[in-house]
Amino acid sequence: MRVNELVFNQQESIVTMNIAPGTVVGDAVAFTAPATVGRGADGDKLAGKVLKIESDGLGTVSLPGSGFTDIPAVGTLATGFQLLVVDGAGKAKVAAGGKEYLVNAVVAGTANIQL
Repeated sequence: MRVNELVFNQQESIVTMNIAPGTVVGDAVAFTAPATVGRGADGDKLAGKVLKIESDGLGTVSLPGSGFTDIPAVGTLATGFQLLVVDGAGKAKVAAGGKEYLVNAVVAGTANIQL
């Protein structure tokens, strides 16, 4: 995402986790079981973003502390601190009861947030 010529290239640390079936690379995900992330149910707290999925069901995931990343978003996200949840379809949205994240920019259904 390009914001005023400032480019965030996902310079971050990542972890390996189990990836729930139906989840695809780039999805905004929630914790669905111990050491497992997936699309979750609508309203589950946002945990991070899937970066890679291997054939054995393991994958790399950006979690809080990873830095800035672009995630797919739905609905209206304002910049600043927002309570974010997943929508159950791989996107993030604002909702009461979500986890607080800094939303840096939102462009055409993609939000740049600080995990």
